[in-house]
Amino acid sequence: MDPIALYYPYIHVRDDTWLKYASLYWPKMARLRPYRYRTFDSPVARALHNEANWLINIWPPRWAAEQVGLPFLDLINAHSQELRDRFGLDRIGLWKIVADRHLGLTSFGKAMLDRRLGYIHADKLTPNMIEAAVDARLAIIDEGWGGTWVGMHPDLASAYTCALIERIAIENHLHPVTDQPLPHSAVSGWTLDRLVQVLIDRPSSDTDATGSPRDLLDAFVLLAFETVIPANLEQVPIEKIIQVRSRFGAELDTFREYVTQQTQRLSELQDIRDLAVFQEYLRTEVQHSVTSQLTQLRERLRSVGLESTRALVNVKSVALPPLAAMTAETIGLSPEITGPAALAACIVTAPAQWRRQRRTTIRESPVGYLFQIDQALNPDKLIGRLRRTWPA
Repeated sequence: MDPIALYYPYIHVRDDTWLKYASLYWPKMARLRPYRYRTFDSPVARALHNEANWLINIWPPRWAAEQVGLPFLDLINAHSQELRDRFGLDRIGLWKIVADRHLGLTSFGKAMLDRRLGYIHADKLTPNMIEAAVDARLAIIDEGWGGTWVGMHPDLASAYTCALIERIAIENHLHPVTDQPLPHSAVSGWTLDRLVQVLIDRPSSDTDATGSPRDLLDAFVLLAFETVIPANLEQVPIEKIIQVRSRFGAELDTFREYVTQQTQRLSELQDIRDLAVFQEYLRTEVQHSVTSQLTQLRERLRSVGLESTRALVNVKSVALPPLAAMTAETIGLSPEITGPAALAACIVTAPAQWRRQRRTTIRESPVGYLFQIDQALNPDKLIGRLRRTWPA
Protein backbone atom coordinates (compact mmCIF):
# COMPACT_ATOMS: atom_id res chain seq x y z
CA MET A 1 0.00 0.00 0.00
CA ASP A 2 1.43 3.36 -1.06
CA PRO A 3 1.19 5.91 1.75
CA ILE A 4 -0.81 9.09 1.39
CA ALA A 5 1.28 12.24 1.73
CA LEU A 6 0.66 14.61 4.66
CA TYR A 7 1.52 18.23 3.92
CA TYR A 8 3.05 20.55 6.51
CA PRO A 9 3.67 23.09 8.05
CA TYR A 10 0.90 25.26 6.55
CA ILE A 11 -2.74 24.64 5.70
CA HIS A 12 -2.33 26.05 2.19
CA VAL A 13 0.43 24.84 -0.10
CA ARG A 14 2.54 27.89 -0.94
CA ASP A 15 4.26 26.59 -4.10
CA ASP A 16 1.95 25.52 -6.96
CA THR A 17 4.85 24.12 -9.00
CA TRP A 18 5.85 21.88 -6.09
CA LEU A 19 2.19 20.88 -5.76
CA LYS A 20 2.18 19.71 -9.37
CA TYR A 21 5.31 17.64 -8.71
CA ALA A 22 3.66 16.09 -5.65
CA SER A 23 0.45 15.27 -7.50
CA LEU A 24 2.40 13.41 -10.19
CA TYR A 25 3.74 10.98 -7.59
CA TRP A 26 1.63 10.61 -4.44
CA PRO A 27 -1.71 8.74 -4.60
CA LYS A 28 -3.30 11.51 -2.49
CA MET A 29 -2.16 14.32 -0.22
CA ALA A 30 -3.81 15.28 3.07
CA ARG A 31 -3.51 18.50 5.05
CA LEU A 32 -4.54 19.48 8.57
CA ARG A 33 -7.44 21.88 8.29
CA PRO A 34 -9.23 23.09 11.44
CA TYR A 35 -12.98 22.61 11.31
CA ARG A 36 -13.87 26.31 11.26
CA TYR A 37 -11.07 27.39 8.95
CA ARG A 38 -12.20 28.58 5.51
CA THR A 39 -9.57 27.87 2.86
CA PHE A 40 -8.50 30.18 0.05
CA ASP A 41 -6.82 27.74 -2.31
CA SER A 42 -5.04 28.59 -5.52
CA PRO A 43 -6.66 27.42 -8.79
CA VAL A 44 -4.19 24.51 -8.87
CA ALA A 45 -5.09 23.40 -5.34
CA ARG A 46 -8.82 23.85 -6.02
CA ALA A 47 -8.63 21.62 -9.08
CA LEU A 48 -6.74 18.91 -7.16
CA HIS A 49 -9.24 19.16 -4.30
CA ASN A 50 -12.57 19.57 -6.13
CA GLU A 51 -12.01 17.85 -9.46
CA ALA A 52 -9.39 15.19 -8.82
CA ASN A 53 -10.23 14.53 -5.14
CA TRP A 54 -6.47 14.31 -4.64
CA LEU A 55 -5.98 17.05 -2.04
CA ILE A 56 -8.00 16.05 1.02
CA ASN A 57 -8.69 17.73 4.37
CA ILE A 58 -8.39 16.05 7.76
CA TRP A 59 -9.26 17.68 11.06
CA PRO A 60 -6.46 17.97 13.60
CA PRO A 61 -7.09 14.94 15.84
CA ARG A 62 -7.40 15.62 19.56
CA TRP A 63 -5.51 12.46 20.49
CA ALA A 64 -2.44 13.66 18.56
CA ALA A 65 -2.38 17.01 20.34
CA GLU A 66 -2.67 15.22 23.69
CA GLN A 67 0.21 12.84 22.92
CA VAL A 68 2.49 15.50 21.50
CA GLY A 69 1.60 17.98 24.21
CA LEU A 70 2.98 15.78 27.00
CA PRO A 71 6.70 16.10 26.15
CA PHE A 72 6.24 19.82 25.48
CA LEU A 73 4.61 20.25 28.90
CA ASP A 74 7.52 18.35 30.46
CA LEU A 75 9.94 20.58 28.55
CA ILE A 76 8.26 23.77 29.79
CA ASN A 77 8.09 22.52 33.39
CA ALA A 78 11.72 21.39 33.48
CA HIS A 79 13.37 24.12 31.36
CA SER A 80 11.11 27.16 31.59
CA GLN A 81 13.94 29.61 32.30
CA GLU A 82 16.16 28.34 29.49
CA LEU A 83 13.21 28.54 27.11
CA ARG A 84 12.40 32.10 28.20
CA ASP A 85 16.02 33.12 27.72
CA ARG A 86 15.81 32.15 24.05
CA PHE A 87 12.14 32.23 23.12
CA GLY A 88 10.51 34.49 25.71
CA LEU A 89 8.13 37.07 24.25
CA ASP A 90 9.77 39.79 26.32
CA ARG A 91 12.95 39.21 24.27
CA ILE A 92 11.23 39.43 20.88
CA GLY A 93 13.35 42.42 19.88
CA LEU A 94 16.49 40.28 20.24
CA TRP A 95 15.28 37.32 18.18
CA LYS A 96 17.29 36.45 15.10
CA ILE A 97 14.76 35.11 12.63
CA VAL A 98 15.39 34.22 9.00
CA ALA A 99 13.06 36.44 6.99
CA ASP A 100 9.90 34.63 5.86
CA ARG A 101 11.38 31.28 6.90
CA HIS A 102 8.23 29.97 8.51
CA LEU A 103 6.39 32.98 9.87
CA GLY A 104 2.66 32.62 10.33
CA LEU A 105 2.66 28.84 10.11
CA THR A 106 -1.08 28.68 9.62
CA SER A 107 -1.83 31.92 7.82
CA PHE A 108 -2.51 32.47 4.13
CA GLY A 109 -3.44 35.69 2.43
CA LYS A 110 -4.04 37.35 5.83
CA ALA A 111 -1.43 39.29 7.79
CA MET A 112 -1.09 37.95 11.32
CA LEU A 113 -1.04 40.40 14.21
CA ASP A 114 2.73 40.09 14.62
CA ARG A 115 4.71 38.71 11.70
CA ARG A 116 7.66 37.99 13.95
CA LEU A 117 5.67 35.13 15.51
CA GLY A 118 4.85 31.67 14.30
CA TYR A 119 1.15 30.91 14.74
CA ILE A 120 -0.53 27.56 15.43
CA HIS A 121 -4.28 27.09 15.33
CA ALA A 122 -5.69 26.30 18.77
CA ASP A 123 -7.33 23.15 17.39
CA LYS A 124 -3.84 21.67 17.07
CA LEU A 125 -3.04 22.22 20.76
CA THR A 126 -4.53 21.12 24.06
CA PRO A 127 -5.85 23.70 26.55
CA ASN A 128 -3.17 22.58 29.04
CA MET A 129 -0.42 23.15 26.52
CA ILE A 130 -1.74 26.60 25.63
CA GLU A 131 -2.09 27.58 29.30
CA ALA A 132 1.42 26.41 30.19
CA ALA A 133 3.00 28.23 27.22
CA VAL A 134 1.15 31.46 28.02
CA ASP A 135 1.99 31.25 31.75
CA ALA A 136 5.65 30.75 30.87
CA ARG A 137 5.50 33.89 28.70
CA LEU A 138 6.34 31.83 25.65
CA ALA A 139 3.06 32.35 23.79
CA ILE A 140 0.13 34.70 23.30
CA ILE A 141 -3.46 34.04 22.22
CA ASP A 142 -4.98 35.93 19.30
CA GLU A 143 -8.43 35.75 17.75
CA GLY A 144 -8.18 35.81 13.99
CA TRP A 145 -9.39 34.30 10.75
CA GLY A 146 -10.77 30.83 11.37
CA GLY A 147 -10.73 30.90 15.17
CA THR A 148 -8.14 31.12 17.92
CA TRP A 149 -4.42 31.24 17.17
CA VAL A 150 -1.44 30.77 19.49
CA GLY A 151 1.62 32.87 18.61
CA MET A 152 5.17 32.01 19.72
CA HIS A 153 8.77 32.08 18.53
CA PRO A 154 8.88 30.53 15.01
CA ASP A 155 11.34 27.83 16.13
CA LEU A 156 8.97 26.70 18.89
CA ALA A 157 6.05 26.72 16.47
CA SER A 158 8.07 24.76 13.91
CA ALA A 159 9.20 22.13 16.43
CA TYR A 160 5.67 21.61 17.72
CA THR A 161 4.16 21.44 14.23
CA CYS A 162 6.77 18.91 13.09
CA ALA A 163 6.20 16.78 16.18
CA LEU A 164 2.43 16.85 15.65
CA ILE A 165 2.71 15.95 11.97
CA GLU A 166 5.13 13.14 12.77
CA ARG A 167 2.76 11.62 15.34
CA ILE A 168 -0.25 11.83 13.01
CA ALA A 169 1.77 10.38 10.13
CA ILE A 170 3.04 7.42 12.18
CA GLU A 171 -0.38 6.49 13.52
CA ASN A 172 -2.10 6.80 10.12
CA HIS A 173 0.64 5.45 7.81
CA LEU A 174 1.07 8.83 6.12
CA HIS A 175 4.24 10.31 4.63
CA PRO A 176 5.10 13.89 5.72
CA VAL A 177 5.99 16.20 2.83
CA THR A 178 6.74 19.91 2.66
CA ASP A 179 7.57 22.56 0.09
CA GLN A 180 9.31 24.76 2.66
CA PRO A 181 12.95 24.93 3.82
CA LEU A 182 12.62 24.28 7.56
CA PRO A 183 15.22 23.95 10.31
CA HIS A 184 13.51 20.77 11.54
CA SER A 185 11.53 17.99 9.90
CA ALA A 186 8.54 15.82 10.71
CA VAL A 187 10.69 12.69 10.69
CA SER A 188 13.11 13.55 13.49
CA GLY A 189 11.83 11.42 16.38
CA TRP A 190 10.30 14.13 18.58
CA THR A 191 10.88 12.84 22.10
CA LEU A 192 11.58 15.00 25.15
CA ASP A 193 15.32 14.35 24.69
CA ARG A 194 15.07 15.48 21.07
CA LEU A 195 13.23 18.65 22.12
CA VAL A 196 15.92 19.44 24.68
CA GLN A 197 18.63 18.86 22.08
CA VAL A 198 16.99 21.12 19.47
CA LEU A 199 15.56 23.87 21.65
CA ILE A 200 17.84 23.96 24.71
CA ASP A 201 21.25 22.44 24.00
CA ARG A 202 21.68 23.89 20.49
CA PRO A 203 21.46 27.64 19.83
CA SER A 204 18.24 28.57 18.07
CA SER A 205 20.21 30.26 15.27
CA ASP A 206 22.06 27.03 14.43
CA THR A 207 20.01 26.18 11.35
CA ASP A 208 22.70 26.08 8.69
CA ALA A 209 22.32 23.79 5.70
CA THR A 210 24.84 21.23 6.96
CA GLY A 211 22.37 20.05 9.57
CA SER A 212 19.21 20.39 7.50
CA PRO A 213 16.88 17.40 7.51
CA ARG A 214 16.55 15.42 4.32
CA ASP A 215 14.04 12.87 3.08
CA LEU A 216 15.69 10.37 0.75
CA LEU A 217 12.47 9.30 -0.96
CA ASP A 218 11.30 12.86 -1.66
CA ALA A 219 14.73 13.90 -2.91
CA PHE A 220 15.04 10.85 -5.19
CA VAL A 221 11.58 11.42 -6.71
CA LEU A 222 12.27 15.11 -7.30
CA LEU A 223 15.59 14.44 -9.04
CA ALA A 224 14.03 11.65 -11.11
CA PHE A 225 11.22 13.94 -12.23
CA GLU A 226 13.72 16.64 -13.14
CA THR A 227 15.06 14.35 -15.89
CA VAL A 228 11.76 14.64 -17.80
CA ILE A 229 9.67 17.48 -16.33
CA PRO A 230 9.71 20.63 -18.50
CA ALA A 231 11.39 23.71 -17.09
CA ASN A 232 8.14 25.65 -17.43
CA LEU A 233 6.05 23.26 -15.34
CA GLU A 234 4.37 26.25 -13.68
CA GLN A 235 2.78 27.01 -17.08
CA VAL A 236 1.49 23.47 -17.66
CA PRO A 237 -2.28 23.45 -16.98
CA ILE A 238 -3.24 21.45 -13.92
CA GLU A 239 -5.84 19.66 -16.07
CA LYS A 240 -2.94 18.19 -18.06
CA ILE A 241 -1.32 16.96 -14.84
CA ILE A 242 -4.59 15.35 -13.70
CA GLN A 243 -4.94 13.68 -17.11
CA VAL A 244 -1.44 12.19 -16.86
CA ARG A 245 -2.22 10.82 -13.38
CA SER A 246 -5.46 9.15 -14.47
CA ARG A 247 -4.14 7.83 -17.76
CA PHE A 248 -0.90 6.23 -16.60
CA GLY A 249 -1.86 4.70 -13.26
CA ALA A 250 -0.28 1.31 -14.04
CA GLU A 251 3.04 2.91 -14.97
CA LEU A 252 2.94 5.04 -11.81
CA ASP A 253 2.49 1.94 -9.62
CA THR A 254 5.55 0.34 -11.23
CA PHE A 255 7.56 3.54 -10.76
CA ARG A 256 6.62 3.74 -7.06
CA GLU A 257 7.90 0.19 -6.54
CA TYR A 258 11.14 1.16 -8.27
CA VAL A 259 11.54 4.27 -6.09
CA THR A 260 11.01 2.21 -2.93
CA GLN A 261 13.69 -0.26 -4.02
CA GLN A 262 16.14 2.49 -4.91
CA THR A 263 15.69 4.41 -1.65
CA GLN A 264 16.18 1.22 0.34
CA ARG A 265 19.38 0.56 -1.60
CA LEU A 266 20.62 4.10 -0.99
CA SER A 267 19.60 4.32 2.67
CA GLU A 268 23.22 4.69 3.81
CA LEU A 269 23.34 8.10 2.13
CA GLN A 270 21.25 9.52 4.97
CA ASP A 271 24.24 9.11 7.28
CA ILE A 272 26.23 11.68 5.27
CA ARG A 273 26.73 14.74 7.42
CA ASP A 274 26.83 17.55 4.87
CA LEU A 275 23.69 18.21 2.84
CA ALA A 276 25.63 19.33 -0.26
CA VAL A 277 27.56 16.05 -0.33
CA PHE A 278 24.33 14.09 0.19
CA GLN A 279 22.75 15.89 -2.76
CA GLU A 280 25.71 15.23 -5.05
CA TYR A 281 25.79 11.52 -4.22
CA LEU A 282 22.06 11.25 -4.82
CA ARG A 283 22.19 13.24 -8.04
CA THR A 284 24.93 10.95 -9.34
CA GLU A 285 22.88 7.88 -8.46
CA VAL A 286 19.79 9.27 -10.20
CA GLN A 287 21.82 10.05 -13.30
CA HIS A 288 23.24 6.56 -13.27
CA SER A 289 20.04 4.64 -12.59
CA VAL A 290 17.09 6.69 -13.84
CA THR A 291 18.73 8.23 -16.90
CA SER A 292 20.24 4.93 -18.01
CA GLN A 293 16.88 3.19 -17.55
CA LEU A 294 15.19 5.82 -19.70
CA THR A 295 17.86 5.45 -22.38
CA GLN A 296 17.45 1.69 -22.40
CA LEU A 297 13.68 1.99 -22.66
CA ARG A 298 13.88 4.37 -25.61
CA GLU A 299 16.37 2.08 -27.33
CA ARG A 300 14.08 -0.94 -26.85
CA LEU A 301 11.14 0.98 -28.27
CA ARG A 302 13.18 2.30 -31.17
CA SER A 303 14.56 -1.15 -32.00
CA VAL A 304 11.09 -2.44 -32.89
CA GLY A 305 9.95 0.76 -34.58
CA LEU A 306 7.47 1.65 -31.92
CA GLU A 307 8.30 5.35 -31.93
CA SER A 308 8.05 5.68 -35.68
CA THR A 309 4.68 7.43 -35.85
CA ARG A 310 5.66 9.91 -33.12
CA ALA A 311 8.50 11.07 -35.38
CA LEU A 312 5.91 12.57 -37.73
CA VAL A 313 4.15 14.84 -35.25
CA ASN A 314 4.66 18.45 -36.37
CA VAL A 315 7.72 17.43 -38.43
CA LYS A 316 7.78 18.80 -41.97
CA SER A 317 10.23 16.26 -43.32
CA VAL A 318 11.87 13.40 -41.49
CA ALA A 319 13.46 10.17 -42.65
CA LEU A 320 11.48 7.28 -41.19
CA PRO A 321 13.23 4.53 -39.27
CA PRO A 322 13.32 1.17 -41.05
CA LEU A 323 10.12 -0.44 -39.74
CA ALA A 324 8.09 2.72 -40.21
CA ALA A 325 9.48 3.00 -43.73
CA MET A 326 8.36 -0.58 -44.38
CA THR A 327 4.85 0.33 -43.24
CA ALA A 328 4.82 3.41 -45.46
CA GLU A 329 6.03 1.37 -48.43
CA THR A 330 3.32 -1.26 -47.82
CA ILE A 331 0.58 1.36 -48.16
CA GLY A 332 2.27 3.07 -51.11
CA LEU A 333 3.99 6.00 -49.40
CA SER A 334 7.51 7.23 -49.89
CA PRO A 335 9.90 6.82 -46.94
CA GLU A 336 10.34 10.62 -47.16
CA ILE A 337 6.85 11.89 -46.27
CA THR A 338 5.29 15.17 -45.23
CA GLY A 339 1.92 16.38 -44.07
CA PRO A 340 -0.85 15.27 -41.69
CA ALA A 341 -2.43 12.91 -44.23
CA ALA A 342 0.71 10.79 -44.37
CA LEU A 343 0.95 10.85 -40.58
CA ALA A 344 -2.64 9.69 -40.23
CA ALA A 345 -2.07 6.90 -42.75
CA CYS A 346 0.92 5.57 -40.83
CA ILE A 347 -0.92 5.69 -37.52
CA VAL A 348 -3.99 3.92 -38.86
CA THR A 349 -2.00 1.18 -40.55
CA ALA A 350 0.51 0.58 -37.75
CA PRO A 351 0.23 -3.10 -36.80
CA ALA A 352 -1.80 -3.71 -33.65
CA GLN A 353 0.91 -5.92 -32.21
CA TRP A 354 3.34 -3.03 -32.32
CA ARG A 355 1.01 -0.90 -30.22
CA ARG A 356 0.45 -3.72 -27.74
CA GLN A 357 4.15 -4.42 -27.48
CA ARG A 358 4.84 -0.74 -26.98
CA ARG A 359 2.35 -0.49 -24.12
CA THR A 360 3.70 -3.63 -22.49
CA THR A 361 7.33 -2.52 -22.80
CA ILE A 362 6.58 0.83 -21.21
CA ARG A 363 4.48 -0.58 -18.37
CA GLU A 364 7.10 -3.17 -17.49
CA SER A 365 9.90 -0.62 -17.38
CA PRO A 366 10.61 0.82 -13.91
CA VAL A 367 10.78 4.28 -15.47
CA GLY A 368 7.90 3.86 -17.92
CA TYR A 369 5.94 6.48 -15.99
CA LEU A 370 8.74 9.02 -16.47
CA PHE A 371 8.77 8.18 -20.16
CA GLN A 372 5.03 8.82 -20.42
CA ILE A 373 5.40 12.13 -18.60
CA ASP A 374 8.14 13.08 -21.04
CA GLN A 375 5.87 12.31 -24.01
CA ALA A 376 2.84 14.07 -22.52
CA LEU A 377 4.51 17.24 -21.28
CA ASN A 378 7.47 17.69 -23.66
CA PRO A 379 6.21 17.44 -27.27
CA ASP A 380 8.72 20.04 -28.48
CA LYS A 381 11.64 18.26 -26.84
CA LEU A 382 10.49 14.95 -28.35
CA ILE A 383 10.44 16.34 -31.88
CA GLY A 384 13.88 17.87 -31.44
CA ARG A 385 15.25 14.54 -30.28
CA LEU A 386 13.71 12.72 -33.21
CA ARG A 387 15.09 15.22 -35.70
CA ARG A 388 18.58 14.70 -34.29
CA THR A 389 18.16 10.94 -34.35
CA TRP A 390 16.62 10.69 -37.83
CA PRO A 391 17.95 13.58 -39.91
CA ALA A 392 16.06 14.44 -43.09
